[in-house]
Amino acid sequence: HILPLSNAKTFPVAKNEWKLVGVEMHEDFDHCPCGQQIKELCYLENQANGNKTYVGNVCVNRFIGIDTGNLFAGLKRIALDNTANANEDLIKHAYDMGYIYSEKEYNFLMQTKNKRKLTPSQLSWKQKINRRIVKQTVVRK
Repeated sequence: HILPLSNAKTFPVAKNEWKLVGVEMHEDFDHCPCGQQIKELCYLENQANGNKTYVGNVCVNRFIGIDTGNLFAGLKRIALDNTANANEDLIKHAYDMGYIYSEKEYNFLMQTKNKRKLTPSQLSWKQKINRRIVKQTVVRK
């Protein structure tokens, strides 16, 4: 599936052209291009030619070498409870994708990712950021 969308002629070279550009969880099953039923979709973009596709989280890890396990675990956690702490992988991904507005927000999430007690204003700020991450809302400066 990846090779025909790539510039390279061999898979070991072609897989290096691809970058993870988004993740999404579905309640209902979808199908990975490999045929497997999936609920966790990983969106990829070819950095050489701009082609886009999606695959399941197992395929993205097995064939492209991107581990999304922690990323999806963090996303599930905050999707179920917007007061929950995002993990480091999710925070980094959200920052790279533009869901986290500034370094101040990034640093706040990194500093509080293991804290259980936050002030009401900190909790409110975290909920606001978590909603943006779950909805994949890109914030432009």
